[in-house]
Amino acid sequence: MGDIFGILIVRPLGMLLNLIYGAVESYGLAIILFALLVKIIILPISYHGKKGMLKMSAMQGKMMQIQKKYANNKMKMNEEISKLYEKEGVSPMSGCLPSFIPMFVLMGLYYAVVKPLNFMMGLSGGLPTDVGEDINLLANHLGIEITAQNAYTIQMDIANQCNQFFHNGVLDPEIAGLSDGIANLLQPLNFNFFGLDLSAKPTLAFSVLLLIPILSGLTAFLSSWILQKVQGNQVQGSMKTMMYLMPLMSVYFAFQFPVAVGIYWIFNNIFTCIQELILTKIVKKRHPMPVEEPTKGKKHKKGDA
Repeated sequence: MGDIFGILIVRPLGMLLNLIYGAVESYGLAIILFALLVKIIILPISYHGKKGMLKMSAMQGKMMQIQKKYANNKMKMNEEISKLYEKEGVSPMSGCLPSFIPMFVLMGLYYAVVKPLNFMMGLSGGLPTDVGEDINLLANHLGIEITAQNAYTIQMDIANQCNQFFHNGVLDPEIAGLSDGIANLLQPLNFNFFGLDLSAKPTLAFSVLLLIPILSGLTAFLSSWILQKVQGNQVQGSMKTMMYLMPLMSVYFAFQFPVAVGIYWIFNNIFTCIQELILTKIVKKRHPMPVEEPTKGKKHKKGDA
């Protein structure tokens, strides 16, 4: 994890998640509220992007005319399309940022989730700093061997076992005595959410955890399907491909990430569906898009040659 990404993305997201967890005292509920709050924070960007995408959808007829007229002159075609964008006050990139932000949030949340000692249990005061010495002390005391296979998720293993040493929110002196950092900062974190272990990774084995990848794929498909419907005639080949590709990617990543990240993605997709329907209705009401009349051939008057 690069320092810039850690400072600009992971640290703020980790602090936000920890703040919500401190208020609700439920890790699963904190993840869900985190997804909702992120949607609310980026709502102005989403609104602007939705307005631009609907404008582009309304321009499709004019763009097709330009593409047909200058089919043999790509340079002139691009020039005329650029003029059309400028005339209509539309940026072709206006809808991209709202699409990329959830992916950055997903990546940042992943790091925050797999490093609970840093971000959720206070071992580094919420900073993405090196806590290797304290991690080694805890791992040795708990009998957890650090290997190449578990090095990246070792914090989750330690956090799970550390919970048994908290009594009424107070850390057992046996653990607290390992170092001043552990004694002064470490806080409990319960990964259980309605019987789900949020620190576990789903597998193909038949269990309730298998629902996470399935729901990730289904909600991603629903989100893409709703986007296609509200975009109307703007949705062409590439976007239709993404409607099927995104659910498959969601299923794959849900198997690679802890359940906590899968829970976030499921509810992010659900909130996206709701947001798309509401924003589309609001934007169309505030900024009515002109309805293009179908091109009709000119009728010749009698006697015209």
